[in-house]
Amino acid sequence: TLPQQTSKAVTHRQPSVGLQNTNNTCYMNSFMQALFLTDAFVWRIYDFTLKLKAKASKIDEEDFEFGKKVVELLQKQFAKMALTKHQHTDIWDILQAFPADYRSGEQQDVTETIRFVFDKLGGSDQDLLREVFAGQLQEKIQCRECGKIKVREETFTDLVLPVPTAEQAKESGIVPTMQKLLEERLKCEEMDDPNNLVTCENCQKKTFAVKWSEITRPPPHLCLCLNRFTFNMQTYDFTKEKTPVKIDEGLWIGGYEYELYHTIIHTGKDASSGHYYAMGRRSEPTVSGDCAFYTMDDSQIKEADVSLLAGNPPEKLLDDNAYVLFLRCKQAPPTPEFRIPLSLVEYVKKQDKKQ
Repeated sequence: TLPQQTSKAVTHRQPSVGLQNTNNTCYMNSFMQALFLTDAFVWRIYDFTLKLKAKASKIDEEDFEFGKKVVELLQKQFAKMALTKHQHTDIWDILQAFPADYRSGEQQDVTETIRFVFDKLGGSDQDLLREVFAGQLQEKIQCRECGKIKVREETFTDLVLPVPTAEQAKESGIVPTMQKLLEERLKCEEMDDPNNLVTCENCQKKTFAVKWSEITRPPPHLCLCLNRFTFNMQTYDFTKEKTPVKIDEGLWIGGYEYELYHTIIHTGKDASSGHYYAMGRRSEPTVSGDCAFYTMDDSQIKEADVSLLAGNPPEKLLDDNAYVLFLRCKQAPPTPEFRIPLSLVEYVKKQDKKQ
């Protein structure tokens, strides 16, 4: 926690500050709102120092310098969003520092943006991501002949969940839920294709096998990417799966319960067009007790129509599909008091006067 003499305590509010769309930047706005609504991330970033890797290469050094800049930009951005007297602010400084693609006017995929930012913040190798979004996964393959299990450990900061096609969902007669999609991602699969057998080190030959995944250390906050865009081999283009998914109920990983607090929504008929907006609330309860969800559509913020989260959208919202979900573990400890350095409090006052 920051020292009291050099910082100011700030009370979190529910979403109330919009972000201006600067040339198709709705994807970045939706993600910035997600990070800002994650109390633990915002609290930690003001006390976080990026570390350079041991035996760093030239590329590592360049990444480190850019990463330090990203930390500084996010500290400024969150200070603006927490303290501004205006109804909206912008992400101009972030766009100017990021690679040219981010200010080209071309829509970027929000999941790629999330991974880019997480990577520049040091990923799960550094405290910030490790203590907020990182979990541990084991990929297991068991030989059908000798029973030996090969284990591969993996640290993740997001999980990609396949979304069934509308036809598959209709055949099953059940609206898919977050829980069901996660179970599908982790389930046992037979590896019995004779052309694609795996080599068993014990048997010293290719054998039939079974594979599955286990989450061995659930993260405090879970970022789930619903894989709605698949490559169509007939058309040589990406198609969008608009299958509604029920995301308004809890999710369990072992004995840990998770609760949705933010979702990024892609609205559009196909993969090559459309717009991003978000629906969410703070990841932890606020002093006001307001626990309603709000729609964050660039600079516009209003109370949300949560029917979209129930997997039963009205006709006019069939093209509005949950794409990235942010959940918090209910058993995670509460985040300490949020404080902002006084230098940034002054910075926001000056910015407000300019605006």
